[in-house]
Amino acid sequence: MQEVVLKMKDIFPGLDSLGDRFSGFEVRKIMQDLLGVLPDDSLIENDIVVVLDFEGITLITQGFGDELVGVFTRMFGVDFVKRHIRVVNACEFIRGTLNWCISYSKKMRAERLGANA
Repeated sequence: MQEVVLKMKDIFPGLDSLGDRFSGFEVRKIMQDLLGVLPDDSLIENDIVVVLDFEGITLITQGFGDELVGVFTRMFGVDFVKRHIRVVNACEFIRGTLNWCISYSKKMRAERLGANA
C-alpha cells in the first residue's frame, strides 16, 4: 500500500481547531481523488492509504470528522475506511470524534442497506 500524508496544519495553516463541515468537505475532495472515487461515487479500488496527520490540531467538530471518515463509511463501509484511511498525531478528543463519526455512519449504512435488501 502506498501512503499519502495529508497534514492538516499544511492545509489549514494558523489553525489549531477545525470546526466546519465545508473545510472537511475540501479535505474529503482531495481524499476522494487519491482513493479513486469517481464523480458518480463509484470506486476504482487502488492501493492508496491516506494518512491524516493532525499534528498541532487540538479539536475537530463532528461535521469536520464526518466529512473525513463518516462519508466514506456510509459509501463504502468500515472495512474500506480501515484499509484506506489512517490517522496519526491525533489527540484522544480527535480520535474519539472520528470514532463516533464512523460508528454513527456504520449504523446509518446498515439501516440504508437493510431497507434496500
